[in-house]
Amino acid sequence: MKITSVDAVPFALPLRRSFSWNGLDQELGEFVLIRLNTDAGLVGYGEATPLATWGGEHGRHGGETLDTVVSMVDRVLGAYLRGRDPTAVSAIVEAMDGLVVGHTYAKAAIEMALHDLWGKSLGVPVYRLLGGATRPGVVVAHMVGLMGMAEAVEEAEMAAADGIRALQIKGGQDPERDVALVRELRRRLPAEMRLRLDVNQGYKQVKTAFRVAEELEASGIDYIEQPVAGLRDLMRVTAATKARIIADESCWSPRDALDLVEARGADAVSVYLAKAGGIQRAREVAAIAEAAGLPCDVNGSIESAVGNAANLAFALATRAVSLPAVIPISAPAGRHPCRIGGHYFEDDIATEPFGYAEGALLPLEKPGLGIEVDEGKVRKYAL
Repeated sequence: MKITSVDAVPFALPLRRSFSWNGLDQELGEFVLIRLNTDAGLVGYGEATPLATWGGEHGRHGGETLDTVVSMVDRVLGAYLRGRDPTAVSAIVEAMDGLVVGHTYAKAAIEMALHDLWGKSLGVPVYRLLGGATRPGVVVAHMVGLMGMAEAVEEAEMAAADGIRALQIKGGQDPERDVALVRELRRRLPAEMRLRLDVNQGYKQVKTAFRVAEELEASGIDYIEQPVAGLRDLMRVTAATKARIIADESCWSPRDALDLVEARGADAVSVYLAKAGGIQRAREVAAIAEAAGLPCDVNGSIESAVGNAANLAFALATRAVSLPAVIPISAPAGRHPCRIGGHYFEDDIATEPFGYAEGALLPLEKPGLGIEVDEGKVRKYAL
């Protein structure tokens, strides 16, 4: 089997509501779909979710856009891929790193499509290629974006009514609001609901992070994600508070993970396929975290069904991913199992909804990523 052509198609899905977080100055829901066409008639799908205004600490990573992904695929990576065996995933990943520095979102999308083709060629789902499921399902953490107190409480309560068992609460712009909201949610929601405040590097002073963490400990916060910018300050917060700290913007690559572990900079790691540059590099990040005894979650930029299928496969097969994952419950229009929980888009490009039960996404058992892409929807939502 050989790759005959590579397509990069930007598209956007309709949002259920506007979602935002600290430092994000654009709407979610815009993607680049990657198609790898082959002489065997199989098509592999991948997806990039670039966000120009979100990235790593101190601007060291990120900054990709729909245009940069399309250009990189069309002009550089696609030219290399034509004529290649798509199942030679490791060799292609190494070659892409030699062709261009950075551009992890574009590389992750291509590597995703390679895995899809590999699984389809063997007739097995991607999570089995990665070693098989280590858990029966992946617990979903619903993201409560930056919004007013009343709106946030309503969003959280309605997600809980959908069976959601964990929440990621966006904060970072007003510490007093963050503390008050977490306290109110802890008071209103079931005791077993796991609460995680995601600051997105929003606290400019380490002392602010100290104070918020101390106040939230008494409220029963489960985790605080990336309260400050930079590994040095993150390390200080982790050392000074009993609250468990998750590294996100401070950990993109395997090298970042090694530095984080050496510095004892966090108590857990948030892993993105796109941050790492694909499934293989993300597995390296998770392996380093696991060796250091740090649990992981799977997070991202709220992908469409294509990217989310890869998220699910990775989370199922990766032992270190024991925390609730901030990923959607993907479904086409009119068929979503939840009113609010994991429900970010009014429609999607998969023909079938993902399986969901008791707050968790279930494995996709069809070959490759396990979904059928609705090409009519792709044309409908193309940009």
